[in-house]
Amino acid sequence: MRHSPEHADDDDHDVERLDERFRELVVRIAPQVPLPPVAGIRKAVRRRRLRNRVLIGAASLAVLAGGVTLVSTGSDDTRPRNRQAAASRPVASPVTTTQTELNDAFYPTAQEFPVVAGAYENWRVVETRQAMADELGPCTTKTISGLGAVQTQERLYLHDGQGGGLVLLVRYPDERTAEVAASDLTGGLAGACPTNQPNPMADGAPSIKALGRDGSVWRTQGLVSSQDQYVDWGIVRSGSVVAVVHVTVIGPDRVPPSDAFLRLVDSLRDRLGKNGSGP
Repeated sequence: MRHSPEHADDDDHDVERLDERFRELVVRIAPQVPLPPVAGIRKAVRRRRLRNRVLIGAASLAVLAGGVTLVSTGSDDTRPRNRQAAASRPVASPVTTTQTELNDAFYPTAQEFPVVAGAYENWRVVETRQAMADELGPCTTKTISGLGAVQTQERLYLHDGQGGGLVLLVRYPDERTAEVAASDLTGGLAGACPTNQPNPMADGAPSIKALGRDGSVWRTQGLVSSQDQYVDWGIVRSGSVVAVVHVTVIGPDRVPPSDAFLRLVDSLRDRLGKNGSGP
């Protein structure tokens, strides 16, 4: 239908009002209209991705904190899964070897200790206990715990004079570590040993000398309360076990002989070899 020119302005006004009412209608009813399938799928994907990022971040924090947490990543797959914690499965199992526990068979008897009139007499066992010190002996740079010892024991012996004896047994996790520990002790005795008390007969310097040719037996001489002190050291390694024996005498009338102590070290070596000290 055609409109006359005089009604043109009214028609334009009616169109504007119709457009305005249509816009109002769209604003009012648009939130109630369901989204098209594509738009709904995109929105669901965005929600799932956001949830997955949050869950993965939480799992990462748990691992950094030292724990392991199994979390769902929002998968729609509802089939049964193995959710055993990874912490229950060791990441790398260390190679272990069956080793004999330290026992009485490793220790020499009191009767095997040197007997020297006026120096070493009437030896007796006082007690067996966990090692009281964290090193094998003087001049060492490495500690027993620092090398990861598996087991430590020591047995204390006394004699009628001033002094006594001690046998220290240390079981390390492997033969290589035991060798390092033994070399640390003998290397320190063979080199500078500032921890030894000075001997005035040696111009105030420590007096340390080897008693055997294999570097396993040593004698240190120093002072205790202005009296001469002699300490004989012997070290034996068999597999992963290191044994250290030392005998002390303070203020003897003469320099103690060394033959009896060398026999004691040989006896200790035989005991370690016969009692399966491990690889």
